[in-house]
Amino acid sequence: MGENKLKTHYSAKELLGFSLSLLPSSVQGIIYQAKKQGWKTQKRNARGGGVEYALDSLPESVQMAIRERFVRAVVADKPRLPVVRVREVDLASLTAQQRAVADARMALVVAVLELEQSMSRQKAIHYFCEQAKCGAISGRFMGLVQVANAKNGNGSGRVLSPRTLHDWVLRYVKAETPEERLMALVPLQRQATSPDMLGWLPEFLAVYRQTNGVCVAEAYDEFAQRWHEAFWDQPLRLAMLPSLSTVRRGLAKLPAIVREVGRKTGAELRAMKTYVKRDWSGLRANDVWVGDGHSMKMKVAHPEHGRPFIPEVTLVMDAASRFIVGWSVSLAENCLAVADAIRSGVEQYGLPAIYYSDNGGGEKNWMLDGDITGILPRLGINHQTGIPGNPQGRGIIERLNKTLLLRIARQFETYHGLGADRETVRKTSTAVVSLDKAIRQGRTELTDKQQWAKGKLPSWHQFIDAVAEGVRWYNEEHVHREIGTTPAKKYAQLLDEKCVLMVSKAEARDLFRPHVIRTAERGWVRVFNNYYFHRDLILVDGEEVQVAFDIHCAENVIVRGLDGRFLCEAVWNGNKRDAFPKAFVEKAREERGRRRLKLKEEQVDEIRAEMMPAIEVKESEGAVLLHGIRVNAMPQAWEDMEDIPMLPSEMKRYQQKKVG
Repeated sequence: MGENKLKTHYSAKELLGFSLSLLPSSVQGIIYQAKKQGWKTQKRNARGGGVEYALDSLPESVQMAIRERFVRAVVADKPRLPVVRVREVDLASLTAQQRAVADARMALVVAVLELEQSMSRQKAIHYFCEQAKCGAISGRFMGLVQVANAKNGNGSGRVLSPRTLHDWVLRYVKAETPEERLMALVPLQRQATSPDMLGWLPEFLAVYRQTNGVCVAEAYDEFAQRWHEAFWDQPLRLAMLPSLSTVRRGLAKLPAIVREVGRKTGAELRAMKTYVKRDWSGLRANDVWVGDGHSMKMKVAHPEHGRPFIPEVTLVMDAASRFIVGWSVSLAENCLAVADAIRSGVEQYGLPAIYYSDNGGGEKNWMLDGDITGILPRLGINHQTGIPGNPQGRGIIERLNKTLLLRIARQFETYHGLGADRETVRKTSTAVVSLDKAIRQGRTELTDKQQWAKGKLPSWHQFIDAVAEGVRWYNEEHVHREIGTTPAKKYAQLLDEKCVLMVSKAEARDLFRPHVIRTAERGWVRVFNNYYFHRDLILVDGEEVQVAFDIHCAENVIVRGLDGRFLCEAVWNGNKRDAFPKAFVEKAREERGRRRLKLKEEQVDEIRAEMMPAIEVKESEGAVLLHGIRVNAMPQAWEDMEDIPMLPSEMKRYQQKKVG
């Protein structure tokens, strides 16, 4: 009857339909009362005609009754709230914050249900919210209210509203199991945009993935330029260009390994990937030895000329026990240092089954790995090498470099490794170099800086003593975290003395001599410009033989056949180039010096070239005129022109042409 819609004008029949006691009970009575009281009218446009009466001209009591009837009709026709359904939530993916909020909400609901035993649910909800608003509840419940709201900023004064608390109560009551209650009351988090949905990301990564380390801002400039060039005629696509901030947020969504693909290669990229951890626990002592060379993070006095330089330490470790079986110090990583470290280990602890190292210049070469002449094959040691640029494969020896060698280097003031103060390192380095220069120039008076540098540069012997003491400490006192004891004790536990293969001093003298293949020539063999003679070599004249030499003494060599049969011990004699024989280490030292000298000469030539710029020849009018006269005087045929020799070969042809 028009109760569901409040109108401005009503007909007499519509007013009768309200069944109000304030109005007459018939249409004629309502028309009569309207005329008598002067109600405002307007023509009725509906079928049947007649007039309609304005609502605001009716008696005030009638207006109130009609409006109340309308409100009741609207409330009665309002759709009911849908039935609360349990949300589908992955409980395994919930964060600790989400669980805390859900627990706080359930605690508040339980408090309301306890109040419901003495009053209705609506009154209990309103009472609890009013008490929370006034701060009349306990501190525990106030803390739960702050957590349950799941809003940022404590102390903001935000409390619960009855509508929110009523919704939590309904969800809690409708749930049947604890899991359903948790899913019903847990706050949902907005799902972040997946990187797969960023359509611009592949185009940006094509610019960003460069090995030159371009930053995000620089890559974005090039990316934006390419975007404008590709979509200059598509306004909609141009408007879709992401901002620099959007690009940064998109990159942050990618895992670090995905971001760095194409920007890092080799060992740096492999260090970010998963790895296979080697299990050394199943090995016995002397099964596998691991070796590696390391440049010390310090400077010492050179053993020959005394100038500051960075030495090299080579360590050989038993993999099963982490026991250092051999070590050596040298001027640079090379085959001699590795061979000396292995020799030290073999003479003291026997032969290993496998020697594992990288494939650097000092670890893999003809002296160690030659099929016939190599030291390791002659000892029966299987040499395994790692992947180039993959130090993770030898993690135990790499960790040893940090545990032991950095500990040794930090004992001296010339240390310049991790953790050292940069200013102190610079000051010490310049002072030591200045003092060395003053000593070489024979100055009698030293500056304050040079006086301060005295005693800071360790000698070669001090350095060797420090390495020896460090190795002793590591083997006998350092409790290794992974094996749970000292390496020396672990080595003794894993050592089976019945399986140890020791070599005698005589065998070691021969086995650790590097071998080379040479051809015998009338009783002589030549090794590194030194000539060695024995009359028995005439029996193998013209044949290839093995020549074993001592790296420290060049007085004699041991000659064997390719099958290992001993032939003779040839003695140095008749060297045509040197007045005295030169040992292999001396020749290696000279070769190293020549390489360094050549590098310095190239640098000097480059500096001189920079100081002497190219001379520009300016063209003059006289030169142009003279050139024109020469051109006009030249013969017409090229074969009649006189050749001007520029090279020695051309000069020879020119002279032959003149003669003939």
